[in-house]
Amino acid sequence: MEYPKDDQNNQLTEMTSVGQNSDGIQPKMPNCNLKIIIGVLIVLIIASVGVAGFYIYKNKTVNKNEQITPAGNLTTTPNPTTSKPAEQSVNYSVIVKENSSDKTKTDVFLKDPKTGQETFYITLSDIYRGSYHNAEYHNGNLYIIHRTGGDSGYQTNPNWTDELWRYDQQKKGVKLFSNRGLDFRVSEDEKFIAIVGSGDNNVTGENLTFTKNDGTVLKVFSPNQLGLENFNPIKWANSNFWVSDGFGPGISNIVKIEAINFQSTKFDVSSLSITIGEFDLNPAKEKIAFSNYPAMFDVDTAQEYERSGAKVNLVVYDLKSKAQQTIAISTTKKFEPKWLDENTLEYNNPNGTGRITKQIP
Repeated sequence: MEYPKDDQNNQLTEMTSVGQNSDGIQPKMPNCNLKIIIGVLIVLIIASVGVAGFYIYKNKTVNKNEQITPAGNLTTTPNPTTSKPAEQSVNYSVIVKENSSDKTKTDVFLKDPKTGQETFYITLSDIYRGSYHNAEYHNGNLYIIHRTGGDSGYQTNPNWTDELWRYDQQKKGVKLFSNRGLDFRVSEDEKFIAIVGSGDNNVTGENLTFTKNDGTVLKVFSPNQLGLENFNPIKWANSNFWVSDGFGPGISNIVKIEAINFQSTKFDVSSLSITIGEFDLNPAKEKIAFSNYPAMFDVDTAQEYERSGAKVNLVVYDLKSKAQQTIAISTTKKFEPKWLDENTLEYNNPNGTGRITKQIP
């Protein structure tokens, strides 16, 4: 009796179940290696996206912080304070007020010219509050006049003196110069300071002294050396300092002094009837704007002038060519001209209220 070849059949069966289907076609087997590779790629993609997102968020945060707090513009302000200056480049004016609890002390405020907001800066002693120009603020530095005994020091102390001090952003003060009757102007870049006063610390005589910003004296002029009677500081423009002379509110001569070499140029304006307050200098174009509105010192004179119906002319005068241009005419009304830039003049509206501007070529 013959038996089937079970070993052979079993072998064929096993091969068929593993390697072929019933039709003899090779089946598509799942590839474990391919699944692993795809999985790894997915993980790498997700990780890359996460890292990229982190750096994008970080860069946005840094940029945002840089916009909110520009480097170098931080100002330390002591208490009490209403706010602090946002930018050192703002042309703040300085306001001095008697301290409410101690009249020998002075509270110093910085005033934003655009908003009118006053920010407390520092409290100091022996400040000459009565000076018409007792302080300036440049690039985070305060320049201010101290007077022995304050406003009344010249009456109570026979050895009184004026001192020009500079206070930096940390409110640290240093004395730069001293004399009597001190008046000063600091150049825009703070490289130079022009100081008017009695250089030998007495009540007679007057000098114009140029110093570095640390108080080092560079040059001293007497009025005679510049062909002037006295000194009335006007302004700095780049490295040129402008000064005038005259008696009372009138202006007779204007002088430009180059601080680099201390060469000077004098312009005679004695025939123009210029008064302080109705005058402004355009140093870039070397022109002046002024009116013939007279200086008046009492109410009766002002009222009489008001009734006169006199015409007031606003004029632009070229210091070099001596050419004159009438800009506006009012009736007994002052103009108080001011150059906003080298081509723009601002003045009181002669026919109404407020201020108007005009382009001057």
